[in-house]
Amino acid sequence: MNAIKTELEKVALACRFGLNSLVDAKGSTFNGFPSGACGIASQILGRVIWETLQYEGEYVCGTRHPKLKSGVSHAWFEVGDFIIDITYDQFQATGLSGWVFDRNDGWHAQFSSQERRQGFSKPSGWAVYPSDGYKAAREEAKKVGLICKPS
Repeated sequence: MNAIKTELEKVALACRFGLNSLVDAKGSTFNGFPSGACGIASQILGRVIWETLQYEGEYVCGTRHPKLKSGVSHAWFEVGDFIIDITYDQFQATGLSGWVFDRNDGWHAQFSSQERRQGFSKPSGWAVYPSDGYKAAREEAKKVGLICKPS
């Protein structure tokens, strides 16, 4: 496996594990995770990727997927040739496993409309930043030996 992909997989797994710890947290944006949390989870994922690996990427929001109901969107984060998606499993029959995928391949490529934005949104850009999710993801990243630098 490509070294970059291996590093991204490690960060993705840490973020997924951290956010999943909030699945039953009352009042948390991540209550019920991963359902309905793809955008915010992708923002946190992008921030932790930057803080641990210093890799820049793009936030992507896709719409108009042939296997999803009309009006349903989904978000993920991309770095180089890779898609990092820690919430795709909220949908049925994606055919995916793991958290890091080749860009422009498979289920993600079927979104006929994709809006892209460079990087992640910093806390100052949010009315209310999902600090509990960021903290949980960051703590898991530290546990697996990833160094977190402030963004």
